[in-house]
Amino acid sequence: MEYRIGSRQRSKNLGEAAIWTAGLLAVAIADPNAPALIEICLIKATGFFFCPGCGLGHAVGYLARGEFLLSFESHPLAPIVVAVLVQRIISLIRQGFITETPLRESRLPYVQSNQILA
Repeated sequence: MEYRIGSRQRSKNLGEAAIWTAGLLAVAIADPNAPALIEICLIKATGFFFCPGCGLGHAVGYLARGEFLLSFESHPLAPIVVAVLVQRIISLIRQGFITETPLRESRLPYVQSNQILA
């Protein structure tokens, strides 16, 4: 007996995939050389000088333009982050359209609790 994923779960998966895709495209399309209109880094706003995420948006923008050296200089983990996000998007899209089969009955013999202690 086969059944499809529930429409609510499908909507959640495809909605999350759309949000990740829009975010990744927005960062890739944005000009990394343009001056920042607003500083939204909460770590820098609290007074810390180093933020592990700062430069990641610029690095993705440079990566989308094929400027690999500038991307690496902005943030060395940008290719890994993009690969993980693309894998997540693909996974969510697949989960939204794949037909699943229910679990079959266990093939192990039924054991009662008093048989375990004996």
